[in-house]
Amino acid sequence: MTNLKNIAWNRMAPASFFLMLAMVTAIVACSTTDSGEDRTVPPTATMTPRDTPVPTVTPVPTPIPTPEPASTPEPTPEPYSLEIVDMLGRTVEIKTRPARIVSISPTSTEMLYVAGGTAVARDSSSTFPAEVVDLPELGGAYSPSFEAIAAQRADLILIEALTQGRFLEPLSQLGAPVVAVRATSLDDVTMGIKLIGQIIESTETAEQAAEEISSRVTSSVEGLSEGKSVLILVSDADRNLYAAKPQSYPGAIASMLKLSNPAAELPDSGTFPGFAGISAEQILTMDPDFVFAITPAPEPAPRLSAVLPRIPGFSNLQAVTSGQMHEIDHVIFLRNPGPRIAVAVEAMAELVGGSP
Repeated sequence: MTNLKNIAWNRMAPASFFLMLAMVTAIVACSTTDSGEDRTVPPTATMTPRDTPVPTVTPVPTPIPTPEPASTPEPTPEPYSLEIVDMLGRTVEIKTRPARIVSISPTSTEMLYVAGGTAVARDSSSTFPAEVVDLPELGGAYSPSFEAIAAQRADLILIEALTQGRFLEPLSQLGAPVVAVRATSLDDVTMGIKLIGQIIESTETAEQAAEEISSRVTSSVEGLSEGKSVLILVSDADRNLYAAKPQSYPGAIASMLKLSNPAAELPDSGTFPGFAGISAEQILTMDPDFVFAITPAPEPAPRLSAVLPRIPGFSNLQAVTSGQMHEIDHVIFLRNPGPRIAVAVEAMAELVGGSP
């Protein structure tokens, strides 16, 4: 029995020895690994970097500059040169387009503005249209200041033919063309407006204004009958009486209204163009149907229409007894003849029984 155990041990001993040796080796290997000594670090894996996609940049197109529209060259003004015959019958050459116009008469001032023009200075009596009131004054229409006119460096000077013709010589020395207009009739007024319109290159506006004035006058005289007479009287500072003749501005208006004028044959006299001196006796003899009185002096000076009936014998005039003595506006009937002739005709027509 003992021999059998020995034989079995002898057979198992080598195998057991190798088994134990393997276990010891494994334990030592584990122990070394756990203590962190002599640890073999596996080689670091080399990471191949992934290509980062480059952002796609959409190219911004270079803006093509928009070509600026070719500037239209301003037209070169046509050369200006004009030769006209003014209302004094003078040939006047105007070499430059008027830009600085001086007017020293209410007649020429109103014609200028109604024709579409403007002035840079005026006489003291030019107060219409309202926009002229702020312009520099150059003295009165009967006594202009030539020094003040020269200071304006005018390139055109407008005057009234009948009352200012005597100023031509001193005005002509100022270096600007002088043009005279006139307003003794409807034809004069429309002709003067058109003449100024031609000078300032405003022909269409001037012609329209002239046509409108003529139309208003024509409408005012329609339906009026002939046979009535009128005296138009004005008084000066010395209380002398003057009667308007048909050649005067108010006399021309009366003629348009088919009124006869008993003063037509009297000789001209006094300071008012187209007027004749007249006495109280002559007025009583004429005994007109209408008497129109004009008072040049501003209020509070007494109105001539209130003074006349106090003259001996005048209270018996048929114009007085019938209530046909009237005061008429000295501005539109005497001081400022011109484009407002239509207004004057309409006013007188209403007084004699025509269209208001």
